[in-house]
Amino acid sequence: MTFTRNVAVAALCVLTTGAAGAQGIGGFLPTSEDNSVTRQGTRGANFLHIPVSARAAAMAGAIGSSVNGPSSWFHNAAGAATTEHIGLAIGREMLYGDMDITMNYLGISFPLFGGGVGLAVRSLNSGDMERTNENTPFGDVTNGRFFQWTSMAAQIGYARRITDRLDLGGTIEFINEGLPTAKISWFAFDVGTQFRTGLFGLVVGGSLQNLGGGSTMDGQLLERGANTNDVSRQVTRYKLFTRPMDLPTAFKFSVGDELYGTAESLLGRGSGTHTLQTEFAVDDAVDAAAQAALGLEYGFKNILFARGGYRFYNDDRKAPGESKLFGASAGFGIRYPIAGRPIRFDYSISAQGDLQNTQIISIELGGR
Repeated sequence: MTFTRNVAVAALCVLTTGAAGAQGIGGFLPTSEDNSVTRQGTRGANFLHIPVSARAAAMAGAIGSSVNGPSSWFHNAAGAATTEHIGLAIGREMLYGDMDITMNYLGISFPLFGGGVGLAVRSLNSGDMERTNENTPFGDVTNGRFFQWTSMAAQIGYARRITDRLDLGGTIEFINEGLPTAKISWFAFDVGTQFRTGLFGLVVGGSLQNLGGGSTMDGQLLERGANTNDVSRQVTRYKLFTRPMDLPTAFKFSVGDELYGTAESLLGRGSGTHTLQTEFAVDDAVDAAAQAALGLEYGFKNILFARGGYRFYNDDRKAPGESKLFGASAGFGIRYPIAGRPIRFDYSISAQGDLQNTQIISIELGGR
């Protein structure tokens, strides 16, 4: 047993030190030697990459193996397999400092069909942007001075415990984004799993997200009119052709461990007053370089939580001279039972370099 514990500790140390060495390009994750060409901006619905929930953001998105309850639909649907009561998660995200870009989300889970069933919706709004074109570079008053870009994704999901160690889950998703006069829509699905190894609280999680086909823009903005050259001067209506756009399909793999504070913890249970959990994750999306993330959560009496994380983007998005805090995140949580049901308030802040920071406030009923 002592030998096994030492091996597990050594494995976690390797993961941690490996993450610490991933300083952008040339880190421990493979990257192309030719960094002049990237996949960024080649897919639609990029808002799906934005972390949902303050706990997830505070841990740099490394929660795929530990997430449960109604937040699971956004990260790893398998986490909802243990749903025993109705759960609710709501939150608001203030993105990129004072740019007035916001995202709201709502998740619901409840026990049904021997597992967990749920709904989840997230909606991003760009805020007001001034309408301009080549003829009115200082604002187009005739068609409305401002416009907004909106993005929305709605999911319905199901998760079930297959064995005492294995959980599976999946969602079907409708995604829509664009302008009031030009939008694009997709149908997609996610699938995820969580596996409890039975080795000192070690849990392995994996998910495939945003699996679906391509789609094209449609709407009034793409419609045009042309006059014929004959005497009748008839107006012929036609629509501009747009190239199909695919979804940002992503594979996410994570390994989490309860280091201290529970019966299965790697470093022992202790008094049970303090808990410590860590998670390491790797995200590989078709429109971005592979990224690694490391998250840590400390709990006091399962009431107060302090969290921190760091995301290693493994590309050149970090400008020369950028603060070392770029990619870092932190947050806290307060969990308290009311009428026998846990209610948790969470807050997080993430450093985004030139894009300032992202702050998230969330409330969750049920779940972790």
